[in-house]
Amino acid sequence: MKVLAYRGPGPLVLEERPQPHAGPGEVVVHVDACSICGTDLRIVSGEHRAYADGLGRAPGHEVVGTVVEVGSDARAVVGQRVFVAPNYGCGHCRACRRGLVNLCEHLRAIGITEDGGFAEYLLLRRDLVAQGNLLALPEEADAAAAALAEPLACALRGSQACHIGPGDVVLVYGAGPIGLFHVGLARLAGASSVVVCEPNASRRERALGFGATSAFAPGSGQLRGTLGPDGADAVIVATAVPSVQAEALQLAAVGGYVNFFAGLPSGRSGVELDTNLVHYKELVVTGTTGSTNESCRAALDLIADGRFKVDGFITERLGLGSAQRAFELAGSGQALKVVIEP
Repeated sequence: MKVLAYRGPGPLVLEERPQPHAGPGEVVVHVDACSICGTDLRIVSGEHRAYADGLGRAPGHEVVGTVVEVGSDARAVVGQRVFVAPNYGCGHCRACRRGLVNLCEHLRAIGITEDGGFAEYLLLRRDLVAQGNLLALPEEADAAAAALAEPLACALRGSQACHIGPGDVVLVYGAGPIGLFHVGLARLAGASSVVVCEPNASRRERALGFGATSAFAPGSGQLRGTLGPDGADAVIVATAVPSVQAEALQLAAVGGYVNFFAGLPSGRSGVELDTNLVHYKELVVTGTTGSTNESCRAALDLIADGRFKVDGFITERLGLGSAQRAFELAGSGQALKVVIEP
């Protein structure tokens, strides 16, 4: 089978490997679609701590496939189409006991700690299968669209942490794919105004097409005025810019919510915040990271029943042999989601 392997910073290497076979409790899927995300871009640039040079691991954690082999005791059916929730844990630590597998002390994830979906076939380990990470898809579901359930699930967790409701004013920093997911989720929750702050002019224009009511460049004097005298009921920081986290507290309304969705680069995460703003405005400042099985199911439901339309997010669909072009597009800042279809 063909696999895109990480051998060091730079383009992934297309390799031939034996097709995997399922052992007890394991499942093998044919990968139908695997979309590229910012984590994958960090991996190919050599900036991900889980990827040592020459490792040979295949990235890709936004995966939809068809079951082709089922090991003994595994709960799956050959021919079944599935979305693979990528994160699974030890099942025993405090986070796992609370249902927060994404925060497991010994977190495992396809495409991160083990081979992922940039390959023709993917072996799913016993623990992942046993924890219910294979989520069934309808026969008619578009694989590429369903693969976007993973990033949508991540955004959904951040959005829910902000308790957005009808009539709210929401400010979203960043208009990349995740920022636009947040825009759509805020509108779905009933927000009357969704304001986007984004330095790139074409992205600002695109945000308006995805449901933003207005979009401004950083430093624009119009931003504060558009939010109104009270500020934003919810502020979502979906860009890795330290100064934006400080500004988010300033623009949040009394009793508002702030979500630090985007993590900051290593060595740049020390940010000076005016904590009196948290204290005297009684702000709720949250952070969310990754997805859980439950959030993936919820995101799949939003896509499946048409409440959240993802077709417009898919810029390109390419095969494994066009991986270099796919990653160039994904990292260009012009594309939204690029999907590899092995």
